[in-house]
Amino acid sequence: MEKDVLNRLRHPNIIRLYQTFQDDNNLYFLLELLDGGELLSHLLHEGRQLGLDEDLARFYLADVASAVEYMHANQMLHRDLKPENMVVCKNTGGHLKLIDFGTAKNLADSKLNGPNFVGTPEYMPPETIDNKEPTYASDMWAFGCIVYQLLTGETPFSGGSAYLTFLRVQDGSYYLPDYLSDDAKDLISKLLQKDPKNRLGGTEANAMSAVKAHPFFKGIDFDNHIQAQQPASQFCGSELFQLVKRLAAMERARNLQDPLSFEGDVLQEQIKTLSSRDRSILMHILRRKQIVHLPGLYPRFFSSVSRGRCLYAHNHGYIGFTHDLQNQWSDNFSFMQLSGPKLGHATALTEADNRGGSAWETESAAFLEAVKVLNARQPAFVVICGDFINAKPRDEFYDAQVVAFQELLNQINPQIRLVFAAGSDEFGNKNELTKYQERFGDARFSFWYGGIKCIVVNTVILCHEKYFKEEVAAQTEWMKKELENGKLCARGTVVISGHSLRPTMLSTNTVNNNDRATSNSDIPEQLRVEYWDMIKNGQSCLMVNGNSTTDSVTSVVTKASEQDADEYKCEIVSCKAPWGGAPSAIHHTEVSQSGVVTKALSVDHSNASVSSNATTKHRSLAPEEEGQETVLAAEMVTINVNSARKE
Repeated sequence: MEKDVLNRLRHPNIIRLYQTFQDDNNLYFLLELLDGGELLSHLLHEGRQLGLDEDLARFYLADVASAVEYMHANQMLHRDLKPENMVVCKNTGGHLKLIDFGTAKNLADSKLNGPNFVGTPEYMPPETIDNKEPTYASDMWAFGCIVYQLLTGETPFSGGSAYLTFLRVQDGSYYLPDYLSDDAKDLISKLLQKDPKNRLGGTEANAMSAVKAHPFFKGIDFDNHIQAQQPASQFCGSELFQLVKRLAAMERARNLQDPLSFEGDVLQEQIKTLSSRDRSILMHILRRKQIVHLPGLYPRFFSSVSRGRCLYAHNHGYIGFTHDLQNQWSDNFSFMQLSGPKLGHATALTEADNRGGSAWETESAAFLEAVKVLNARQPAFVVICGDFINAKPRDEFYDAQVVAFQELLNQINPQIRLVFAAGSDEFGNKNELTKYQERFGDARFSFWYGGIKCIVVNTVILCHEKYFKEEVAAQTEWMKKELENGKLCARGTVVISGHSLRPTMLSTNTVNNNDRATSNSDIPEQLRVEYWDMIKNGQSCLMVNGNSTTDSVTSVVTKASEQDADEYKCEIVSCKAPWGGAPSAIHHTEVSQSGVVTKALSVDHSNASVSSNATTKHRSLAPEEEGQETVLAAEMVTINVNSARKE
């Protein structure tokens, strides 16, 4: 097929085939010499892909558009458009030529064509993944992915593996950086439409003509573009590279145990003087360099260190805790769980105006004992399950209490990441949800650490379902996909929520059941049953929730379905809310190659001492016969939790 295609195509942006010959074992192609290297190599800066300056990207994309338009006019589909299949030519002023037509499709001669499921996962359109007949719109989708990649240095749907990438493509969701021009954003969004008929140009052979007419290509003379000279600029934000190097060097030299402070920091002052677009570009470059998530870098982009540390949850993910960085266990680590102190609650009960702002220091003292424990244990991250402050977003004292709580959290070592699960009654309508997320990040998100996938559920919207019907529906679909993803790709899946998602009927039907630990009255029973079924089918090994009357654990053995013979063990950890009062517990989970052990640390506020309750390490996620070996047991992490009980 490739020989036939190359023999038929003659275009300045397509590689030329001069001759073919063969021996007993091989077929040889004598091709035009292209000496400028793959386009992909021109995206690399110090080993990382970065976005090109928009003028240079437009120059390259005009070449691709011309070549693809010519192919379509000759009833040919490329079906594997990507930067690796485009070569920069030095002898033509830096213009591109398409190569590798091994998966091309001749729409005029079907007998020469192969299967429909071909291409590279990150550039394959939804219809190809579904093994449907391709159209001209299939190449338009790939072209949209290339536009995105040239401008950002990454593909829009990369998921770390072919399977995860396919899921993201089928979902059709991607993130557009703020610094992209409006024309670039519009072009990308019109090309990356799940329905081929809705893509710019549709499914017809002249689809590329609509792309060439888009405002993004204003100023490009396509008829004479092959004579145009390559722009001198290369990377977007290249003037910021020196600042990036200095920031990286400062982070490497930082004492990891010192509190974060940017007072008098020359680099911080330089960041403050940047325009909003340049700040967005700087953050994007740091992310592409895989260092933006570091404790001394990410908080620099916010009004205060304490606020920045609370805003890592973004775009339904968590900055730095991503599949590509954290999809495998590499070393022992731990994480801890507790509820918030509900700052302002105690004093609100005694004040005439019920505002609770007169004695936060007294309320903070108990929580500072928890901070001491966290700093002593140095977990990778700490989960705070609701009850952060007493005020609601509509209240006068809300911002003051948020600032006080965040300053309190800032006394936790900077190396420890903060994970928030909205609970109690953090917000009651959409405007309050927006206000909450501006201070604590996304209310629903997922993240990876050491091969474990954690899913943080927004249970507040379940408590107020009638005000959040669209959000509840979106979260339910998202939850199904995230759990399926964890089931297939993670060593274990942890579900975190501000409220218990366990159905009421399970409270009297469990293994090692403690005294009633949770209040389920806030979430409607039908929603708890629905979410529990999803969690059960996803074979989650640990659930952590707040909004509990005691610190406790419940071990539940379930089946994914009635037809499923395998049983799975799920530990349900409930954190007493709010934190404080009588000796309170912090649950501490340790992950090692041999398994996972969780123990409860009881904090005595009277003398700030810490004691550890007895722990038991379970062998596996599901009860198994002695000596029995299964893939499931080998691939999934065991989570074991012990309750904190007052002697």
